[in-house]
Amino acid sequence: MNFFEQQRQAKNQTARLINMMILSIVMLIGLTSLPFVFSGFEDYLSGTGSLLDAFMALGVIATIVGGIVVIGGLLKYRELRAGGKVVAEKLGGRWLNGFAMTPGEKRLMNVVEEMAIASGSVMPAVYLLPDQSINAFAAGFTPEDAVIGVTQGAVTQLTREELQGVIAHEFSHIFNGDMRLNTQLVAVVHGLLVLGLSGGLLMASLLKGGKRDVRLMLLALFAGFLLCLAGFIGNLFGNLVKAGVSRQREFLADASAVQFTRNPQALIGALKKIGAQGSSISAARAGEYSHLYFSTGVSTTLSRMFATHPDLSVRIRRIDPQWDGQFTVPSAQ
Repeated sequence: MNFFEQQRQAKNQTARLINMMILSIVMLIGLTSLPFVFSGFEDYLSGTGSLLDAFMALGVIATIVGGIVVIGGLLKYRELRAGGKVVAEKLGGRWLNGFAMTPGEKRLMNVVEEMAIASGSVMPAVYLLPDQSINAFAAGFTPEDAVIGVTQGAVTQLTREELQGVIAHEFSHIFNGDMRLNTQLVAVVHGLLVLGLSGGLLMASLLKGGKRDVRLMLLALFAGFLLCLAGFIGNLFGNLVKAGVSRQREFLADASAVQFTRNPQALIGALKKIGAQGSSISAARAGEYSHLYFSTGVSTTLSRMFATHPDLSVRIRRIDPQWDGQFTVPSAQ
């Protein structure tokens, strides 16, 4: 496996997806402004307005629409900036730093320390989740407030080398800034949702209002409908892009894990055991953080286009193209 080439491809694909999202948002803002621009040009052609007024209308409405997206995104961004400790505690994690008791917990802490050195990262807080499935996650906004969470199943059913592969994967998310990138993408998608909700509220308030100029009311209703449509289409497309970025970052983390451990079979072994046993997280709010997990932690009926993780078979074959397609039933270590 050429892990440097795999990393380059994943980073390039991430950049293309993000550029696509930026372009789409600009186009949505422009399309939403069109009714007001058409109205300004209509006044200009009828002699009741100037061409400058039409272009000013474009600028004002585009600024308002863009402002809604930005404000909605910033509010969500602020909410998500809470440290990784918040995520770990909501998933039922128990803090291990300085409190590791069993041999398995002590082995986990040793592996995290080893991978911190290998990746050049600071030692994060480590949390143990009670689930007997095999999974892990990295959460936080910066390396300084990052945490790594590992399930009890991963501690008891993975070999030391396999555990190293999983932890190295999570350190890649910290090292490559994936947590910050994901936070930014979630905020943008939320801003687009707020845009759609704003359009719905505008239409509802107009329909409840009293008599007013019919032409202006129809224009405002159309603008509200366009806001609503643009917001929800943008939110749908944004979620597609976010899922695509998340899958690319998983490929990047796999390649980085191989780089850190220099042992492709360690990561492959963990993925094979997950394929046989599963990786479900039982916490009530597990679905909210599914994009953070080493492997899909919740069942979903959504299209693969919205999946936050690549299929396990695809991940394994990226590392080992000669894989025979068989998963491995885990046993206690």
